[in-house]
Amino acid sequence: MAGQVAVGAPLASRSAQDSRQAVEGWIHSPGWDKRWLLFPALLAPLPPLVYYLSLYLLERYSAMDAVTRNGAAEDIVSLFVMVLVGGPHVWVTFTRTWLHPEFRRREKIWYFASFAVVPFVATMALSSELTRKLLLTGFFFIASLHIIHQLSYLIRFYQDRDGTKPSLRSRLIDIGAVLFPLYPLSTFRMVMVNENSMAFAWATKWFGLEQARSLKFNIGRAHPLLPDFILSDWFWMVNTAALVIALTLWITKTVHEHRAGTLQTGKFLLITFAIAIGLFCPLLPNLDSSFQGFNLWHSFQYIALTWFITRTQIKKGVKQNPFVKWLAADDRSGARYYGVAFGIVVGLIGIILLVAMVLSNVQGVGMFGGSGEVGTMNYRPGAILQAYYLFGFGLLLTHYFHDAFFFNLHTFHKTAVNTRE
Repeated sequence: MAGQVAVGAPLASRSAQDSRQAVEGWIHSPGWDKRWLLFPALLAPLPPLVYYLSLYLLERYSAMDAVTRNGAAEDIVSLFVMVLVGGPHVWVTFTRTWLHPEFRRREKIWYFASFAVVPFVATMALSSELTRKLLLTGFFFIASLHIIHQLSYLIRFYQDRDGTKPSLRSRLIDIGAVLFPLYPLSTFRMVMVNENSMAFAWATKWFGLEQARSLKFNIGRAHPLLPDFILSDWFWMVNTAALVIALTLWITKTVHEHRAGTLQTGKFLLITFAIAIGLFCPLLPNLDSSFQGFNLWHSFQYIALTWFITRTQIKKGVKQNPFVKWLAADDRSGARYYGVAFGIVVGLIGIILLVAMVLSNVQGVGMFGGSGEVGTMNYRPGAILQAYYLFGFGLLLTHYFHDAFFFNLHTFHKTAVNTRE
C-alpha cells in the first residue's frame, strides 16, 4: 500500500490542507483516522465470539462430530471476515496494481509475475497434504509479517505527519513496539509441539496433559511443518526478551514525549492498539478465530487507507483507470468504493460455493468435513476449502505479493506519501 501512494505521483509540494494535517499529526483528520484506522481495533474480539457462538449452535442443532463442528465453526468465522472486509481489502489492492496504468507500465516484472501466484497456490494446496502443509506454514508467517508490515507503514505515515521530525532511533522504537507483541506467546505454543520442551512441561503442569496438547500451535485444520530450531525453548525466550526490551524503550519514549508535549495522539493510539491485540490474539485456545480478529482490524485499515491514497492521486491529477477514478470520484465516495468491492467479493464467493458443490458430488466429501484423518497425509479438505484454495487463497497471496514490494520500498527507504519511485 505504501507504493500505492507513490506509483505515478507527481513531484509537487503538499497542499495547505496536507501541511496542516502534517502539523496536527493525523493522516487525514482526527475523526477519520479514529473511525477507520484506529478504533476498528475494538472489533478484534468479534471473530472469536462468532466462533464460540457457531460452535455452540452447531453442537446443539447439528449432528456433526466434534472435529467437523470445530472446522465448520472456523469456516464460518473465515467467511464472516472474508465477506465483511477481508475479501474487499484484497480486491482494492488490484485497483492500485493490475488496474493502475502506471503500475503496469513501470513495474512490468511485478505486474506479470503476480499472475503466476494463483495457479501456483492452487497446485500446492491441492496436490497433496505435504505440499498443503508447506504452503500453509509459509502462509502463516507471511500473513503475520504482512500485518506487522502494514502497521509499520502506518507508523511511518504518522511519522511523516509529525512536525517534530522524529529521529531514526525514535522511528525504530515505534516500529519495534508493534513488531514483537504477537510472537512471544505464539512461539511458546509452537515450542509446545515438542513435548520434551520446557514450554510443554510448564503447560502440562498448569493445564493438564490433555489441555496442553490441545493448546499446541495450529491454524484451523493446518498443522504447520515447524523446523527443529523453532521447537527449542530458546526460541520463545528470545522473542519474549525482545518484547520486554521493545516495550520498555517505547514506554520510556512515550512518557518523555508526553511530558514534553510532543506526543502524537494518532500514532500513540495505533501502537497501543497494536500491542494490545498482538498480546491478546495468541491467548485464546483457537488461534484461527483469534488471528481473524487481527485480520479484521488490518482489513478495515487497508480499505480506508487505499481509498485515501486513491483520492489523493486523483486530486493531484495522476492518471487512473476510468473505473477506479469513478470509484473514488469525490470525498464522499467511500461507500461506493467499499460497496463495489463488497459486491465483487460476494460474486466470487458465489462462484466458490458452486465449485464446492461440484467437488462435493464428484469426490464424495462434505462441504465442510473432508475425508481422512485431519493432520495425516491422506487427509483431503472439505469441498468449500478446496474451492477456496482454487480461487480465493491465491488472490490473497497475490495481494501479499504486491504489498511485499510496496511496503518494503516505502516503509524503510522513502517517505510514506507523495514521492516518486
